[in-house]
Amino acid sequence: TLFRSSYIIKIADFYFKNSAKSMSDRIKIETPVSNVRIENLSNTQYRVFLGPFNNINSLQKAFNDISMLKFENIEIIKNAKIK
Repeated sequence: TLFRSSYIIKIADFYFKNSAKSMSDRIKIETPVSNVRIENLSNTQYRVFLGPFNNINSLQKAFNDISMLKFENIEIIKNAKIK
């Protein structure tokens, strides 16, 4: 069996859930991206990310789709553990 890598596109981490929700809503409204998620990392840290993606084509399409928002610190994380 081949191991399939999964990736996420990390948009940003926030201290407040409502800030993360606002960012998620903005992405859904202003881009064609629909798989925006918020992960609760702790009681004071929330991560907004896209994914998971199992192939490079879908990853690249989502990355290109959000590039219009001109986020500065986007990260691609391999084999992210999503709760």
